[in-house]
Amino acid sequence: MASRYDVKKKCRVGTMDEKQFYEESDRNNGVYFRDLLQAWAKAGGTLRWGAGGVGLRAVVDGREIGICFLAPAFGKKKDRLELTCASLGKQLGAGRCDDLVAAIRKAAGDRVAGTSMISIIQPGDLSTAGKKALTRAFTALT
Repeated sequence: MASRYDVKKKCRVGTMDEKQFYEESDRNNGVYFRDLLQAWAKAGGTLRWGAGGVGLRAVVDGREIGICFLAPAFGKKKDRLELTCASLGKQLGAGRCDDLVAAIRKAAGDRVAGTSMISIIQPGDLSTAGKKALTRAFTALT
């Protein structure tokens, strides 16, 4: 079932697929998301589709973990990448998580919002160098 908003549950239900994901993404962000997903797969990462987008997953210390979530615009939120530092720090180790966050902040600058829950808003609008640096920050984890 395609992802849709359930009024009674007040959330999205079902599973978004790639077609729906790109249809709901802004054009620039869709191009960047496609490039990131291809780089992620090439680096050996896996994907998990959910109701609101797709999660990037990697095997770390023999366990598959969620690294970040890519989501097209929904409600009042714009296209974005999201990650939660507390859980990611536990799974990756504080040092690797801190390095990732520093690389994200350097690559995405003012597109980064939050401290414990990080959102990179409208990543497709970053400079070419910023997009490449952001992609490298994530693919370095695989």
